[in-house]
Amino acid sequence: MSLKRNTIWNLVGNGLPLLAAAACIPYTLRHLGAEAFGVLTLIWALIGYFSLFDFGAGRALTYEISRLISGNHEQAIPDVLRAGLLLTALTGLLGTLIMFVLAPFLAQSWLKISVPWQHDSQLAFQIAAIGVIPTTVTSGLRGALEGMDRFRASNLNKIFLGFCLFILPAISIYLHGPGLWQIALYLVIARLLVVASSFFQLREFLISPGKQTIASVATDQTHLATRMRSLMSYGLWVTVSSIISPLMVFGDRFFVSAMVGADKLSVYSIPQEGLMRMLIVPMAICGALLPLFATITTAKELEACYHQNYKRMALIMAGLCIATALLAYPALSIWLSPEFAIAALPITFILTTGTFLNGTALVPHTLLHAQGRTKLTAQFHLLELVVYVAVLYVLATEYGLIGAALAWTIRVSIDWLLLHFAVKRSLTKN
Repeated sequence: MSLKRNTIWNLVGNGLPLLAAAACIPYTLRHLGAEAFGVLTLIWALIGYFSLFDFGAGRALTYEISRLISGNHEQAIPDVLRAGLLLTALTGLLGTLIMFVLAPFLAQSWLKISVPWQHDSQLAFQIAAIGVIPTTVTSGLRGALEGMDRFRASNLNKIFLGFCLFILPAISIYLHGPGLWQIALYLVIARLLVVASSFFQLREFLISPGKQTIASVATDQTHLATRMRSLMSYGLWVTVSSIISPLMVFGDRFFVSAMVGADKLSVYSIPQEGLMRMLIVPMAICGALLPLFATITTAKELEACYHQNYKRMALIMAGLCIATALLAYPALSIWLSPEFAIAALPITFILTTGTFLNGTALVPHTLLHAQGRTKLTAQFHLLELVVYVAVLYVLATEYGLIGAALAWTIRVSIDWLLLHFAVKRSLTKN
């Protein structure tokens, strides 16, 4: 298992779509307008957020399959994979139903969307709800590919999907005009294509050759139920984190929209989206670290590997964040407008500080998950959520967009401290 190779593939998979973002977002923003573009960023966030309905199966599949391979138990992979995909399909259906119920409230009252855009926004949210099922299934398939060390295949799918995320809205506007529901439809179709591609890549594990007897079918069903329970045991607390973590990352967008209106959301969401994209670097490294940490058998080797990668991550994030702070104004001025850059600059500075801590904290977070300690990280997120909601309400009410940025930075600082000391204690025990 090559950490360097897998990290590079993760970087390519997350980084190349940024070219499409840089090329297409100005066109999309100009033709949709500030309010509709703000709603589009919410659709992106919703589709991403509802990947939580895989109930942690994607992460669990990476963990389980990597351990099966390291223990020379590859014959069990088909059972684990089928169980994971069944789980993600069922939970994705639950996410679809919930989003359908919430769509009218989001469009008509909660987000302060103006009347001319309400019907289009509601229809777009409902179409996006259909995309929850392929989103959760894709999460499971990607987890399986990465557990098998197939980072190339996983990231080729991610590149395609990432390009679609930014190019398809521009194509939809060009073909159909500034309509949100058409954009949502294109995005769902792209998700379905990725599911089909992933199924093809894993076909040898998903298609059973030969005929099955009644006894073998019964045995398979027993194995399926057992594997689903195993995945849910690991994934339960991952799901708690998956529910809370995106809520604390993107939930402030909905809070800000409810307070100041969707028309002002782009000043906050565009720099936030850009900085979240910068996290592709630590996410790429940690995506490759998870199966590596999970297969290290000696405490001394694990501690050395952890400290080496933690220091490396801190240096990488410091360089990226300093460069972002220096280039933020000229980049936003050229890309969008000087007026937008002036309005977004203080928010960008505050979020950049939080991004440094958030990216660095991914290393201890990954180590705890590689040790199977998903419950602990979920408990941290539950605690952080309580603090974050209170701080966000106070600071955003008092200081608006800047207050929301401060609240997020305070939250990730607490997260970094909790994870840092948890790993320090874990390594000391070992």
